[in-house]
Amino acid sequence: MSSIGRQVNSTVMGVIGAVIFILVGVALGPTVTIAIADINATSMADVVMGDVIVTLAGFVAFFYYLGIVLGGLAMIWATTKTGS
Repeated sequence: MSSIGRQVNSTVMGVIGAVIFILVGVALGPTVTIAIADINATSMADVVMGDVIVTLAGFVAFFYYLGIVLGGLAMIWATTKTGS
């Protein structure tokens, strides 16, 4: 297989992997946010830094989806740089 063919093949496989990563992450998103929704001030009353955990729990969905999108972009970037 030629060098260009190998690079195209690895790029296509990397993009497919990144798309699968993003789709699975988005599909699992509601499960993650529902599981974190049970964190409240009462359940964290005796936990060290519990108030910080409760405050950050409100932003879990944002950080989760941000991580999924940035992870997918990093995967696509890595596949384009691998063949170089």
